[in-house]
Amino acid sequence: MPVCPSCNYKEDYNFCRMCGTQVRHTFANQEDQPFYPLKDRIITDDNEPKHQAILSHTHDLVCAITEDGIYEYASPSYAKTLGVYPDELIGQHVLINAYPEDKHIISTTLANMSKTKDASTFEYRKFHVNGTIVLLECKGAPIITSTGEIEGFVFVSRDVTEKRQAEKKIRNSEKLSVIGHLAASIAHEVRNPLTTIKGFVQLFSETQQPKKTMIYRDLIQHELSQIEHIITEFMSLAKQEYVYTDNLVITDLLDEVLKQFEPVTGVKNIRIFRHYPKEHPLLVSGQKTQLTQVFIHIIQNAIDSMESGGKLAVSIEKSARETLCIVIKDNGCGIDSKRIPHIGEPFYTTRERGIGLGLTICNKIINEHNGFFHVSSEKNDGTSITITLPMKTTELYVVEA
Repeated sequence: MPVCPSCNYKEDYNFCRMCGTQVRHTFANQEDQPFYPLKDRIITDDNEPKHQAILSHTHDLVCAITEDGIYEYASPSYAKTLGVYPDELIGQHVLINAYPEDKHIISTTLANMSKTKDASTFEYRKFHVNGTIVLLECKGAPIITSTGEIEGFVFVSRDVTEKRQAEKKIRNSEKLSVIGHLAASIAHEVRNPLTTIKGFVQLFSETQQPKKTMIYRDLIQHELSQIEHIITEFMSLAKQEYVYTDNLVITDLLDEVLKQFEPVTGVKNIRIFRHYPKEHPLLVSGQKTQLTQVFIHIIQNAIDSMESGGKLAVSIEKSARETLCIVIKDNGCGIDSKRIPHIGEPFYTTRERGIGLGLTICNKIINEHNGFFHVSSEKNDGTSITITLPMKTTELYVVEA
């Protein structure tokens, strides 16, 4: 009996019933092939209850579609993973609720499987009914008739959203750890001679000098202050993760930060819009000073991008995964899409006087708070920054009278 190349399961069908991998068979005559159409193998009096029990209790999404991509079957797990009942999908096209940018992935995969008659593995995104995006890892195989024709496809998809986020978080943590160690060593090496230079410049400034010399002296002091600022930013990167946390009302924290910018936004004719859920309080666990630093830096960048006035929208959205999404959006000059992947890298900046460490520090702080940091922008069409933080339960939250 042939063996599956992926899991070594002995299989006499044309696909492995354990992992879905296609199993190739070699027979002297076509009549010798122990092949039964998929439909006949599933719908029998003997094994239908067993297969129905498996499909009813699996967390994976199992579906069968026609060659044209129309749903013929969808497992009950669709209701839990995507919030849509299987009966609602029957007769619909497989691209329904698919993420727009991933539709071509699904279409291309179907076309390739029709051409090659081979199984395929790929990832794509679909929308949950509540609007959240679910990342799915999918294994698909064609349903081949006894005459070798394709009558449809079977797909088994698994929600890997949290898995991919965890992997991204690990990579981000490793990168920030390396940056932190490098920053600490450089900062200590530079700070010692810098202190000596500043001391002598200060001593030099106490004596009488010609006017031209005083201009040079002021320039030296200004540049030394800039170097000291960079060293301070380096030290922020090198700091260890926070030890203690507080329960913070995120709406109050954002309002405190926005209040600090009221004089600036008034002068620059920038209107601030708040969009908060009615539920209160919305809690996160973290260090107030660090999260305040993050919001100040992001809002300052947003204000700087709107030289001729504009709108600054701050909104909070609750996710189905017990997280809070804080979205800070402006309609300023925006960022070229080619630069987006480099945002948050050390010393990468789009500002003339920036040093490129601000968003790196913000990324580090959010990462230490078990959150995620995402930037989306288009040139001349504003920038949107989304910060996702774990939501703290309100069961133990007590408001003092």
